[in-house]
Amino acid sequence: MSDTFGRLLAGHLTPGVYRWASRWSTARLAARAQREGWRCFVVEGWAINDKASLLAACAGACGFPAYFGHNWDALLDMLRDLSWAPTERGYLLIWNASRCLAWCSPHDFDVALDVLREAVAFWSPTDTPMTVLLRGAARSAEAVPRLRG
Repeated sequence: MSDTFGRLLAGHLTPGVYRWASRWSTARLAARAQREGWRCFVVEGWAINDKASLLAACAGACGFPAYFGHNWDALLDMLRDLSWAPTERGYLLIWNASRCLAWCSPHDFDVALDVLREAVAFWSPTDTPMTVLLRGAARSAEAVPRLRG
């Protein structure tokens, strides 16, 4: 398994939103994170082409309560709460094929990145950090720091 990923899980890398390039499958990354006490959410991005489909995918992947409001503020509120998804060490959100939203709706992609960064910042000073890994982001997220696995 990737040394970079191990360092991330061990708290030796700053929690954040990162582009993630790795030959390891999402299932393998998620299993490793869960073994190390992290709660892992996987957002499958192949069918995400607008705000509504992203919000629905996040709600499903993270198991948001029924009262989730399906707007940007509600997404941030849910990602800062997560009381229904306890964890020992931290939260890891893996967004596969994130480039799909970036290509179909660049504005929604940019707003989503802002929301994710705010959620990560909220958790950073706590004992349960959050990190977001964008898989398949490619050029759509050049401003996002890159990690290699």
